[in-house]
Amino acid sequence: MNANQLKEYFNFSKKERNGIIVLLVMLAGVWFAPLLFIPDETFDVKEFARFEHDIAQLRQESVQTGKDNDSGEIFYPVSSAISYRKQVKAETFYFDPNTLKPMEWQRLGIPGRTIQTIQNFIAKGGRFYKAEDIGKIYGLRKPDYERLLPYVRIAANASQNKEKKIYPASFAAGSTKYTVSIVHINTADTTAFIALPGIGSKLAIRIISFREKLGGFYNVEQVAEVFGLSDSVFQQIRPRLQCNAGAIKKININTAGIDELKAHPYIKYQVGNAVIQYRLQHGNFQNEEDLKQVHLVTDDLIQKLLPYINY
Repeated sequence: MNANQLKEYFNFSKKERNGIIVLLVMLAGVWFAPLLFIPDETFDVKEFARFEHDIAQLRQESVQTGKDNDSGEIFYPVSSAISYRKQVKAETFYFDPNTLKPMEWQRLGIPGRTIQTIQNFIAKGGRFYKAEDIGKIYGLRKPDYERLLPYVRIAANASQNKEKKIYPASFAAGSTKYTVSIVHINTADTTAFIALPGIGSKLAIRIISFREKLGGFYNVEQVAEVFGLSDSVFQQIRPRLQCNAGAIKKININTAGIDELKAHPYIKYQVGNAVIQYRLQHGNFQNEEDLKQVHLVTDDLIQKLLPYINY
């Protein structure tokens, strides 16, 4: 290749030269851009030395905490669930677990999380009926149980009502037997339902909500219709359920509006609208035979509705 050919090879037009310049500028920008965003991370020797000193101090404190103290006293760290931060020296004194306050449980050396479990149990209506019942507390260590058992003193009124005791699943051991009195399904509150095995707070609220929408239960079998209640649980609690159907709230089928009708679990909007349309065309209902003439009202539905309607 001669000099003329070489010169011609490296000869660029004005546009090509401009393009090369722009490309070089872009490459330079890409090359130096990371330097604009990376912070100036300099190693601080003093700060690192201070950090190492803090770590060494924490290790030393941990070792000292683990050693047995000379006095033979027992120390227990209290959980943050009760918002206590310092270690607490365990004391022993006579106490009633049904009335003992959280701070007094703390004095006994019980961890905060276990104290919270006890308070939840008491708040839900649970009771201790004999000294050995504290052994069923979830999270209570065996040494604490053996240490505190001789100091338990339970008031007489609690032991006299032993037949009503309740042990929620989160509190009691798996072998605990439930001893629950009969529940009257039309008057019982959530606490009474929760006392039944397999019934939690959500199911108890659903049972009462379903009862209110119905206007009351007219037989025990209706409880099985509650959403989320399994058949196995229902069969387990069924012998303890009683129904007094005397307080059923009824709907006047000849005067009720669509809002009142559709609010009932057995009627809903479609059936309620069909009832109103038939009533407008044929007049008031006189008996169940008239009701059978309504489209969408089946014989099974009429049998379920009869205790809830009047004419």
